[in-house]
Amino acid sequence: MKKKQRFKNIVRKIHLWLGLSSGLVVFIVALTGALYIFEEEGRALFQHRYYHIPESNVNHPRLPVDQMQATVTARYPKEKITSIRFQETKDAAFIFFMEKRFVSVDPTTAQIIGVRNKNADFFTVVLKIHMELYMGEVGKEIIRWNVLIFFLMCVSGLILWFPKQLRFFKQAVRINFKTKNYKRLNWDLHSVLGFYALIILLVISLTGMFWVFDTVKEAAAKIAGGTTEYNAKRKPIKPETTGHFTLQDAYAMASQDFPGAKETFITPFNDKDATIRITMRYPYSIIRKQNTLYYSANSGKLVFSELYKNYTGYAAVARSNFDFHTGRIRALGIGSKIVYFIVALIAASLPITGFIVWWGRRHKKKIPAPAKRRITKPVMVTKDFMEAPSPN
Repeated sequence: MKKKQRFKNIVRKIHLWLGLSSGLVVFIVALTGALYIFEEEGRALFQHRYYHIPESNVNHPRLPVDQMQATVTARYPKEKITSIRFQETKDAAFIFFMEKRFVSVDPTTAQIIGVRNKNADFFTVVLKIHMELYMGEVGKEIIRWNVLIFFLMCVSGLILWFPKQLRFFKQAVRINFKTKNYKRLNWDLHSVLGFYALIILLVISLTGMFWVFDTVKEAAAKIAGGTTEYNAKRKPIKPETTGHFTLQDAYAMASQDFPGAKETFITPFNDKDATIRITMRYPYSIIRKQNTLYYSANSGKLVFSELYKNYTGYAAVARSNFDFHTGRIRALGIGSKIVYFIVALIAASLPITGFIVWWGRRHKKKIPAPAKRRITKPVMVTKDFMEAPSPN
């Protein structure tokens, strides 16, 4: 019993100091994570005009992707286009991702219908704070280690939560809102809410660690099967000429050979390996169905492909990692996002309630001990004293 208590005391100290050192970062990351969960719905509600073309143009045929690219390049000649993304619906605008901005283009006219500055886009800023605290490489490193700390906090928190005896279990899973002791209520909000959110918090922390630690990727590959090197078999192509095979050619070929996509991503010509990359996403429930195709910009041949039908165990884990980190589990619909949102808010509250617990214990009012009463010993009167003559 003493060893068990000693172990818990050590865990308690670890939990305390990890919490004090990472609390502010956990609060910021959890809060921005909660906001980013509804990024799709937020953009659909507040940025609808950037993602959809005028209704009058919906039934018009699309122009070649290269023509749209030429329009964007003419407007911003000094900026590089990093990718082109669009939904496979008639009313979808093509979004050109550039170094400083997002440019929306009407595919039926090849005209620009909207421009957003990256540094002013709400969800882009939220994501940047979430991933790097808006501090560049220094922030990335802070987040990297904070993810590991948060995982350890979850594990140590579970150890501390376990009641000493089974008869205290009911108290450990219930918040007593009727208590007039605010310290007790605060403790319940920290301990009980943390327990209920634990499973999803572990999923979030593990999927976060998957992104930032290669050792986690390697462990996942060993457990699930497969390799962490997606492009290990892809051989570089020597650049010769780049004028024959266009973006439209690559997109048309991909659409013909692998139809049914819901969303498409195009990465323009890559100078390093002379390829055009087309990524096509298909409807799915849990594991993301995605085909990534690499076409030679010289010959137009498909030189390498990553097809969802050939996923290894590791590839399935990697393709699902983002969805399980953000709560975008298609099979569960909006419900999974709501649960993740609530859990993220609980995660943001844990550093606050934890700090209050620590502060309360540190500044606990000591009840003064009662003053000791002085006890005088009784004087024994002897017979000789009683018979002694008076000094007078």
